[in-house]
Amino acid sequence: MYTLYSVFLFFLRLAYGGLAIFDPKVKRGIEGRKTLFLEIEKYYLTISPLRKRVLIHVSSFGELEQAKPVIAALKGQYPDVHIHLTFFSPSGYDNAINTYREPDIITYLPFDSRSNVEHFLDIAKPDLVLFVRYDLWHNFVHEIHDRNIPMLLFSATFDPTLRKYFPLIRGLYRKTYSFVNTIYTISEADKTRLEQFAVHAKKNIAAGDTRCDQVIARKKLIEESSENLLPVNFLQKKSSENLKIFVAGSTWENDEKFIIPVVKELIEKNDKLLTFIAPHEIPSSHVSDLMMQFSGLAIQLSEIENYKDEKIIIIDSIGKLFNVYQYASFAYIGGGFGSGTHNILEPAVWGAPSIVGPNHKHSKEIGALIGIGGAIEIRTGDQFEDALLQWLDNDMSRTLASVASKNYVYSSQGATIKILEGIKELL
Repeated sequence: MYTLYSVFLFFLRLAYGGLAIFDPKVKRGIEGRKTLFLEIEKYYLTISPLRKRVLIHVSSFGELEQAKPVIAALKGQYPDVHIHLTFFSPSGYDNAINTYREPDIITYLPFDSRSNVEHFLDIAKPDLVLFVRYDLWHNFVHEIHDRNIPMLLFSATFDPTLRKYFPLIRGLYRKTYSFVNTIYTISEADKTRLEQFAVHAKKNIAAGDTRCDQVIARKKLIEESSENLLPVNFLQKKSSENLKIFVAGSTWENDEKFIIPVVKELIEKNDKLLTFIAPHEIPSSHVSDLMMQFSGLAIQLSEIENYKDEKIIIIDSIGKLFNVYQYASFAYIGGGFGSGTHNILEPAVWGAPSIVGPNHKHSKEIGALIGIGGAIEIRTGDQFEDALLQWLDNDMSRTLASVASKNYVYSSQGATIKILEGIKELL
């Protein structure tokens, strides 16, 4: 089994190195690891060996959102605990390294060779290792287990298609997961699949998704702030004219190609509709292209103080979308016609029901929200228009969907408390 995994790692490294020639993100991931051991060796010379050390690994930025409430709770419970946060993905690392202050140090996780793993753990010397969602690397987990360092996996999901994998691959997954002391799954269904797959962690517990705790905490911070993202004249117009605000968040070109013509058509027919569009990636060239496509109907959010009844607002900077969702009557979540739908909990916590594309099979919360009427799946431009009109023209339908969305998030909170109790047993 280990030989197979070693062969897999060899070809993975070759592919990763080849991809770096064409993909700047992959190249950053390789170059960022070149000085990793030198960086952490120098850093840990300054850290007292008496402090408890917790190593937390996430794959990328989405998993970081699941880790944040646990990290905050850890710091609150153990003020002197040392937290080392690691990433696999360059995009996650780049987004966190200069903006997220809770961890004591943020680095990449080294590539998963035995020598890398042993060297890394010799330096970091964690007392506890936490994994978020799924990113367990076999050599890393195996070595942690051999050193008798407790491990905990939370916000875990379990892919039912693993049963279809080659037997040796299934065996590797089973062994890797079984090294973990406690696994906190998002749902009872995930827990059941885990047990059916014969993963024998000491504890398998259905705890919920920490992202619900995270979006509730972020919402509370905004509500407690006295600052308004939007100017007074804009908010007064929304209130006095009973405008409906549609927010298209984290959109890709595959989303925008049918969002734009439908929105342009609807705003000509309905003067009660205002639309915010937040592209997933915000190069100035793409923002300019969106402005041109709406030909005088749009204004950029950075210029909203000059608002003069434009029907389209383009969110042209990172970090504003969650705040904008508080004004949304309903939303569209981008990514469903590409690699996967983005975070639907962000609008849901504000009570904004959402429209999503078809690619959301890895999102338990989207499936749940569709089931209770808090979200609508669409596959065509016509279906998108029908969904918009359903919530634009029918106040009762929109209100019921809004209540369902918000209730789902608040009824799912509390995972962080359960996980913290498990950490107390291991730390």
